[in-house]
Amino acid sequence: AMIHPDILCLQQHDATHHTAYIATLDAYFQAGRNALKAAQNLHIHKSTFFYRLDKIKEATDFTLDNEAILFAYELSLQILHYLA
Repeated sequence: AMIHPDILCLQQHDATHHTAYIATLDAYFQAGRNALKAAQNLHIHKSTFFYRLDKIKEATDFTLDNEAILFAYELSLQILHYLA
């Protein structure tokens, strides 16, 4: 109940389509919301990272400008880590 529905949707999308959207968001938050550092940590080009963010934006309410969504997603990912 504490996990944002968008995160659950992205998990399902990752499982069905073999994408890495959850890992991309997780890397972004683990890197202190630094996109370039997140791309480096994922060993992908920065344009690939931003491409993935754009795909996440298309599928969810995600936006880098919405602090409430960022917090909800980050909290959801932390809960998932705790439950794993």
